[in-house]
Amino acid sequence: MSTNRFRDAAYAAAARGWMVFPLRPGSKRPAIDAWPDRATTDHKCIARWWAENPASNVAIATGPSGLHVLDLDTHHGRSGADSLYRLADNAAARASLLTFAVSTPSNGRHLYYRVPDDVHLPNTASRLGPGIDSRGHGGYIVAAGSRIGPKSYRIVSARPPLALPNWLLELLAPQPLSPSPATSDPPHSPSAYLNAIVAAETHKVTTAEPGVRNITLFRAAFTLGRLVSGGELDERSTRDALIAAAQGHIGIQEFTAREMHRAIASGLLIGANRPRRLTRPQ
Repeated sequence: MSTNRFRDAAYAAAARGWMVFPLRPGSKRPAIDAWPDRATTDHKCIARWWAENPASNVAIATGPSGLHVLDLDTHHGRSGADSLYRLADNAAARASLLTFAVSTPSNGRHLYYRVPDDVHLPNTASRLGPGIDSRGHGGYIVAAGSRIGPKSYRIVSARPPLALPNWLLELLAPQPLSPSPATSDPPHSPSAYLNAIVAAETHKVTTAEPGVRNITLFRAAFTLGRLVSGGELDERSTRDALIAAAQGHIGIQEFTAREMHRAIASGLLIGANRPRRLTRPQ
């Protein structure tokens, strides 16, 4: 009989084809660097990780696992489950909520969905509504069998994950960052210029060195926040772009999702006090 429940939870997730890696014991924080590249289904690697620290929690790298996971929790008194049920405004949509599900220590739910290999949906925060976050390309989710304090993550529906339904796919897909698609604009049009600004700022975030990640992310959020306040960019899409650019840093040398969200929120807020509008030709 096995004596390591955490390793067995990692084996169980890997047996479903999901790429796993260790989290710190009793934590949601990665225990290894470069987890997006090192997550695996290999039993030998899993055995070695949990031999080194048998109490490590288990994470699933959602993008490499072909998953997009909705994280339903309570936000400012609003239930994510209630918010999602209201979005699912017909019987067919509500039926699509019956998928592989895990309960969380905070009495929330994780709903697992399959996505095709060529669909790269970003992580989102409250994009679908209060109390609804999601984890996709560049993100991870804490797996069933992990433990935070006295409570565990538990499978509450073991049915196979459904394919992500079209109504959710449309809501989660990244939106254009400028008023109109760059492909339809002349090379020097304001929209093309906006896309270039966004691409430059998110590239700085993606390639930032560990010692300057926070300040780089803050500056990028500030720069784009000025354009949001000036009516040039959509705030939700801009926030999603910054999150997607910063996700690869999470878990590397102590950088956390909380720090990421704080830097983005601060930059956008301060940028909003200095709105910027592009000069357009008459």
